[in-house]
Amino acid sequence: MAPSRSKILPVQNGLKSFWLTQPHELNDHRTTPAIPEESDIVIIGGGYAGAATAYHLLKESVGAGNLNITILEARGACSGATGRNGGHLRPDMYGHIPKYIARAGVRAGAEIAEFEIENMWAIKKAIEDEKIDCEFTMARSVDVWCQAKAAQQVKADIDMLVGLGLDYMKDVFFTDDPVQAENASEPRSILSLL
Repeated sequence: MAPSRSKILPVQNGLKSFWLTQPHELNDHRTTPAIPEESDIVIIGGGYAGAATAYHLLKESVGAGNLNITILEARGACSGATGRNGGHLRPDMYGHIPKYIARAGVRAGAEIAEFEIENMWAIKKAIEDEKIDCEFTMARSVDVWCQAKAAQQVKADIDMLVGLGLDYMKDVFFTDDPVQAENASEPRSILSLL
């Protein structure tokens, strides 16, 4: 039995992202009045993944003929999870990686983290190559753990990943020293911006 239409489509009155309170002119852009009857490639979703797929397909197909790509989006461009993330591109370098290592081995777990890191750099490159006018800034990311038990688990995970010799972990460190944490996160500079 096919699922009901209401279980397939997003809810009627989904929350709007703060970042989309002033939608871009391409938010509801359509190149055709109706969905094309034929397309070489159909992409479901107009967030990071859908837009990146179309972008790279078009870049790689230059000279190989014109691809007819259709992106289907239930709402507007970046209206789902992409629009709600606040524009943050942050690879998961240790949070879920131990779980993936336990399931599929060290190489498989590391590939997930490396893939996320590569995607961050790919977005940066696309913004620069296409001269996209946006507020892109590369910055360090800081996690703060307010519960000792959670912090101890994170430290154990980080120590395990470092011990495995994963190259990307050279850029991750853990401290429970308040002075070192304050210096690394620069809360004074953040407070001066408020």
